[in-house]
Amino acid sequence: MRKYPFVIALAVAGSSAGCWTEGVSQLYSCDDPCYGLEEYECDDPCVACEGGCLPPPPLGFGDPILLWTGDAADEAPVPACPAEAPDTVFEGYAGFGAEHACPACRCTEPSCELPRGLSGSASAACDGTAPTSFDAPAGWSGACAAPAAVSSGELGSLLVHAPTVSGCAPAIDAAGAQPELPAPWRLRARGCAGAAGKHTCRDPSTMCVAAPTPLPAGAAMCARYLRPGDAPECPEHYPELRELYQDYDDTRSCTPCGCEPIEGSACTALVSTYEDEGCGQLLGAETVTLAGPKCVAGPELRFASMDALWIKDEPGTCAPTGGVAVGEATPRRPVFFCCQSAEVIDVP
Repeated sequence: MRKYPFVIALAVAGSSAGCWTEGVSQLYSCDDPCYGLEEYECDDPCVACEGGCLPPPPLGFGDPILLWTGDAADEAPVPACPAEAPDTVFEGYAGFGAEHACPACRCTEPSCELPRGLSGSASAACDGTAPTSFDAPAGWSGACAAPAAVSSGELGSLLVHAPTVSGCAPAIDAAGAQPELPAPWRLRARGCAGAAGKHTCRDPSTMCVAAPTPLPAGAAMCARYLRPGDAPECPEHYPELRELYQDYDDTRSCTPCGCEPIEGSACTALVSTYEDEGCGQLLGAETVTLAGPKCVAGPELRFASMDALWIKDEPGTCAPTGGVAVGEATPRRPVFFCCQSAEVIDVP
């Protein structure tokens, strides 16, 4: 209370009380205990601290706030600020990881594919213009097929196409890491504050700070360091240093999955042509490989059906590429807090 020598302040309303100090009398009313005084001049003797009575931080620090920190791996959301300190005054992160995992890449298995069919030509050397195509059924397994019936005299040769190898397709290993990158930080933080009469503690060496009693799990009373630069040396009453960040740059990614060229392929098929539609009267048979087609020469071929079987079915393999972690997460805008090590605050 402010002291005025030889002055009596009369109560203006409600109940009144008073004190006598070294010949000075100060009377006050609990309805208006600071009548005529500035806020910083008056310690209200009628109001109890609604929060915690804490030692004020030294110069260079802000007023204490309620700071919650929690594991970011927990799927639960960041808790809302409590009713006693409802204002969110800080959001931050900590525990940035230097590495990230990428999904494992794989390649689908290649396969030997039977020739797509035959081409007929009037020439006896399979080199005629405007050849006639006799396509095999889609997904042909080699069973007897009759794409068309051509009578004698219409064909001078038949070109049996070469087998092929289906390409390897890149894919993600379902048993590996998920494609989505996790959050780059391990900890989340939230600072909460509220209105409280600073001068409502019985001990004049402490200040009143808005906070619930007891503190929520994971929360502590902390003072933010306001000066730029390196981390501070924390004061006696707030000994625990916490380094948090308000933002970050995230350039993390994974190289796309791909497949190397197929190696070790050996596909050999025996393709037979027939004069009847039931693959009973053999016209000719040719062994074809990946090296290229074969020609069945006439003259005057009578073609009606065909079948095929594998002599060597070794499609080979292809190696996967990609799935390499690149980039990093870089924290920005560091903020330092000095906190009370115990999660308990003094009561007024």
